[in-house]
Amino acid sequence: MAKIVELREMSDDKLDELLENAREEMFNLRFQKASARLENYARLKHVRREIAQVETVLHMRGLARDVAASEPHIAAALAEAGDWQANVRFVYEDSAWEIQFVDGSGSAVASAVVDLNKKQTFAKRDRAMIQPGGNLVVSYEVAG
Repeated sequence: MAKIVELREMSDDKLDELLENAREEMFNLRFQKASARLENYARLKHVRREIAQVETVLHMRGLARDVAASEPHIAAALAEAGDWQANVRFVYEDSAWEIQFVDGSGSAVASAVVDLNKKQTFAKRDRAMIQPGGNLVVSYEVAG
């Protein structure tokens, strides 16, 4: 099982493959348990945890990408670029996600740093004044 640090450094394709393998293993373990052939019951817990960690990393990447793309200046640049792709990685020094947006030709469109751990306000009057995800974007830069 990979540590969370290793999972954050893996590509989305590698994480999808890892998740698929873990789900297949979980199915096989549950089948063995139902047929009373399972020898190591602790393996169920380990595989369940691995699935949860991989799903969490994928979800956090997607959330960081969506929050950055919802920033008005970045959204305008992405609409202008047309077809775009986001490269997301976790920066441990900042404890935040760094997102690089590139267009179809590979040139940079924008970049942003998103801190998903930032405390959000939950008071009704305060939520009305803040745009969704706006306070999570620490910094951004639009190329061009």
